[in-house]
Amino acid sequence: MASVKVAVRVRPLNRRENDMRCSTIIQMEHQKTFITNVRLPSVGTSLGCDTLGRERVKQFTYDYSYWSTDPSDKHYVSQEQVFTDLGYDVVKSAYQGYNACIFAYGQTGSGKTYTMMGDTVSVREKGAWLPVTVLACMLRTGL
Repeated sequence: MASVKVAVRVRPLNRRENDMRCSTIIQMEHQKTFITNVRLPSVGTSLGCDTLGRERVKQFTYDYSYWSTDPSDKHYVSQEQVFTDLGYDVVKSAYQGYNACIFAYGQTGSGKTYTMMGDTVSVREKGAWLPVTVLACMLRTGL
């Protein structure tokens, strides 16, 4: 297992964002994440930049890029898949005696609690980190 894995996940638009008719400005393809600055014109210099050199689309690469905006989308990544990709190694390493940490970082409303706890308003989606991690530890210790 790598000592540090970096993953980014796009959450679904919330009720307020839907009411305001917001759109998603992020696209993902495998490990790559693309963010579009919609305030910049789509045409500019030959480099895809405006006259000040600002790029309309920025590209970032992570160990994992998770698209979780729409469950009906073929690229949708579920809570369960996120835990399978990242969580099992954390639990396994902890039981092998290594220090283990799950660090969720992001601005308010970005989906940290959703990833860690699942959807607490309706039926909890299978695979949320905290409940599954606790269950995995209990099963491992025989509780």
